[in-house]
Amino acid sequence: MQKINKNVVLALLSLTSLVFLLFQLYYYKFYLSQKNGAVFSKVRGSQSGQDSTRWHVVNKFLGLISSHNIPVYLIDPLILGLVDKDIEQIRSSPDGPSPECKYFCAPRDFTTFALLDKTWKHEVGLFRTAEKMGFQWLKIINKDPRLDGMDDLSGIEIPLHYIFKLASHAIHLVVFYERSGNYLWHGPLRLKQHMDKKFVPFRKLHFGRYPGAYEKPELQLVSIDDLKVHIPKNPSSFLEEVSQSRFLECRYREARAFFQLYPDDASLDAVEFRKKAKSLLHKAVLTLNNLGVKFWLSSGTCLGWYRQCNVIPHSKDVDLGVFIRDYKSDIIPAFQKAGLSLKHRFGKVEDSLELSFQGEDGVKLDIFFFYEEDDHIWNGGTQAKSGKKFKTLRMTRKVFTNTRERWRQQNVNSAFAKLRKLIPTHPPDKKLSKNETLRLAMRYINFLVKVLGEPGLQQTAVAAHGSILGFFQQAPCLQSMEELTLMENCGVSSPDMSSNIAECWSETSSP
Repeated sequence: MQKINKNVVLALLSLTSLVFLLFQLYYYKFYLSQKNGAVFSKVRGSQSGQDSTRWHVVNKFLGLISSHNIPVYLIDPLILGLVDKDIEQIRSSPDGPSPECKYFCAPRDFTTFALLDKTWKHEVGLFRTAEKMGFQWLKIINKDPRLDGMDDLSGIEIPLHYIFKLASHAIHLVVFYERSGNYLWHGPLRLKQHMDKKFVPFRKLHFGRYPGAYEKPELQLVSIDDLKVHIPKNPSSFLEEVSQSRFLECRYREARAFFQLYPDDASLDAVEFRKKAKSLLHKAVLTLNNLGVKFWLSSGTCLGWYRQCNVIPHSKDVDLGVFIRDYKSDIIPAFQKAGLSLKHRFGKVEDSLELSFQGEDGVKLDIFFFYEEDDHIWNGGTQAKSGKKFKTLRMTRKVFTNTRERWRQQNVNSAFAKLRKLIPTHPPDKKLSKNETLRLAMRYINFLVKVLGEPGLQQTAVAAHGSILGFFQQAPCLQSMEELTLMENCGVSSPDMSSNIAECWSETSSP
């Protein structure tokens, strides 16, 4: 038999290994990379190939939406925060290549864009093209809340979010809807049960946790890292809105139920007052927004919105709330310039301030200023006729906390009381502290576990046919409950003592 040349065998094994390795590289490059995301080359100014992944994914996404004439704009808060610092430089920079990739090359899991719903409808073609380009996509739909009060339309679902994923990066496309109040609204991101919850890190998405409302932004086209993108013309103003954009939908179903019990006032006077009140409210919103003063619906106006999704017709005024820390001396001149004359001014800035303005159509606007204390928030008021002053507690923080703490303490005390009844003591009415109760309960449980672990327990349980008396008669370690007792003279320790209460248990043997 001829001897096998070891060198030949080694060469064959090496060649086979090399061929297998080349096949794996080929398979990954031409199959897996297209399915799970491409491996991108390094771009100008980036520090590593990994950093360039985000830039390439954004670039491919912009090419995708451009091929379908879909107008999107960048709303990613982190990128806009960086852009806002360099906004003048970005606006004035030429369209030539950037010396470095500063904004889209930072490693991130996702980038966020916005889309106005009415600007496109042919999503099927978009998805097909996206798949050809290697994107995986996810569409999130939910019920249209504007139709929630209509039984025949309340089930209609609308697209709220799209997610396009390529390689290790995802594009979050938020769908904005234009509403009758001349603002943009987006819905929350709620996954259906069949959806892959690991598709992207959903909890990190900025515009998915709550619905939001925004003013219509004016857009501008800029070049960022050699990519042409639209952004809000005033990024700082948009970023400020992001922090305050959470939107609370009116309770349409509850409002309809309310009107079934209390029919709505549809008289000519009521309709005319609501029209004037909404016009006045719109004017007040514009005035306070221009001043940068944060505000909210208050008193009767807030009640009308919450209870019946409308202005209460018999209230005859509009009420707003403002924190006193946001008060500006320009408020009165600004409202007067808007055509609202000052009717009353009650209180002082440091105590119980209230402003009342008269609209041109006779409807009154009241602005209540709220004061923050350590444990509560309050606002003051003054009766116009009598001049009598009063303060109203609007919200308590510490009171709520104390109530919750008392409720928790009551539950704990109740649980300890029930536990004391289950622990054998001598004398039976001996009072135990919480510390003693816990220690004795642990000792008692350990003893019962020891009893249940005896070898003859299974036979005893079968012979007794469920009789607990038979169990005690057969158990060798529990012939009498007198064998396990709390010794009266053991000197039970108080909660602040370090002695071990478990030593007060005594196990006596039978004679």
